[in-house]
Amino acid sequence: MKFVNRIICVAVACAMAMTSCVESTEMEFDEVERIALQAWMEQHRPDLLENYQEDGGYYVELLERGAADSLPVNDDNAWLWFDVTCRDLSGNVCMTRDADQACMQNAYTEYTHYVPYFLFCGKDNTSMLEGTYMALRNKLKIGDEEYSVRYGTKMRLYLPSSIASGSQSMGGDGGYEGQYTLDPNRPMIVDVDVWGHVNNPVAYEDQWVKSFAAANGGLAPEDEDEEEARLRRSYMRPVSRAEDDEEQEEPVVYDDMWHLAVDSIAGLYINYKYTPRTGLDFNCLRSDTLMYVGQTEYNRGKLYGTKSLAQINKEIDDALLERFGEGIDPADAEPMDSTDVAKIWYVARLLDGFVVETNIPEIKKIIYVEEEQDDDEEAEAYEFNTTEDDSSSTTNMVDAWRYGFPQMKLGAWNVILSVSSNAYGATGVTGTTTTSSSGSNYYNYYYDYYNYYNYYNSYYGNNYYNNYYNNYYYDYYYNNYYNSYYYNNYYGNYGDTSTGETVTVTVSEVLPYTPMLWQIYIEEREAEED
Repeated sequence: MKFVNRIICVAVACAMAMTSCVESTEMEFDEVERIALQAWMEQHRPDLLENYQEDGGYYVELLERGAADSLPVNDDNAWLWFDVTCRDLSGNVCMTRDADQACMQNAYTEYTHYVPYFLFCGKDNTSMLEGTYMALRNKLKIGDEEYSVRYGTKMRLYLPSSIASGSQSMGGDGGYEGQYTLDPNRPMIVDVDVWGHVNNPVAYEDQWVKSFAAANGGLAPEDEDEEEARLRRSYMRPVSRAEDDEEQEEPVVYDDMWHLAVDSIAGLYINYKYTPRTGLDFNCLRSDTLMYVGQTEYNRGKLYGTKSLAQINKEIDDALLERFGEGIDPADAEPMDSTDVAKIWYVARLLDGFVVETNIPEIKKIIYVEEEQDDDEEAEAYEFNTTEDDSSSTTNMVDAWRYGFPQMKLGAWNVILSVSSNAYGATGVTGTTTTSSSGSNYYNYYYDYYNYYNYYNSYYGNNYYNNYYNNYYYDYYYNNYYNSYYYNNYYGNYGDTSTGETVTVTVSEVLPYTPMLWQIYIEEREAEED
């Protein structure tokens, strides 16, 4: 509050001084704030006055210059990985992507994936804080030279509110909150660390998925003969053939490799021989393709930062085996459509090992260590309706589930591995924290965010998919991209409480163009009563 009073007094004094020189006694707020910010810089950071940026009226402190031989961010349209921490001029944090900072601010949650932003940074600003975008895309005046942001750049921006929060309050959400919400029309200090950028995120994530498959059994050749492909993808069940007027069953040969679930859906793979006994190796990216520390093995926060991912994986795998056992060999199991309703248990994960969500109580106790677990709460399987004439079972799920589930077997383990086009695409899911006692669906609060991103997702996002896969599934993806099943079922499960109690819910952020996997166990068909 002392700072607020101080900066207002400076602004008023400047305004009063100017009235003696001009006839008009009125001054626009932006001009008042510019004068006030300049006065603050003169008092606290006079060394940065020569780094004033005319376009936007902000100041830049270049902390690290980055790799001199890397292409600057403004060289072309790009998708950018970058960390940010936002403060007011007194140093109070209002938003951070750093797990350690979040712990210090008492804003840390186990549901939050503390990794750099991944946002489009092109010729048109469609998603970024205006001041951050301007500093990333424009040539910066640093003393007597011009500088362009690149890989490894670290900088601190002193932004007026006109290119920071504007007339809206500024604060993080979804576990990215700080100790403080920045009031409207206040300047902001923003620390920016640039980790890397790519021009084609679809190609990048496609290689990430293939690297993961290669490290976990191998990717099945796509040039297998037509008959072998038909056998593998015909719901993976034995196929009857007529031979000498007699019906004979030819068994499907299962292996440890990853196979396309459906011919017409790119980037959607299933490993039918997976069991928790074999485990999963998340350390699959080569060092020369890593963009930031922990990208291939998540290592931040109170859980992932204190235990190795190998330890966490073992605890998860042991819990899965204890609850469900080894499972039935898929060659001996019944196909999914042998029952009307299949009961499914899952662990949804990112390819760095971070658990996004699960409906298995034992896994919740491992991952959400600070959340009080109700031992008496009855666990509920996700029920998938296999009947073709009932579309209700597929309206609230991602395509990875919609097309992957029918290929699986009852009583068996499976893993689905998918690029983002079959999950959350170029939009992702917004990380949000909401406190509510109304009993409404908690996931409604990010509808507006999706609408805000419609422009850049439909224009940039779908063009990336279209160009990379050469119309392989563009029409389907474009026409269905915004349908309701992209609001995945496990986010919907957070809502509809009628207790009237105050509940705080954090929804895990899933960044744009993020591949995912699901460890899945499907219950055996219940025996029919006589």
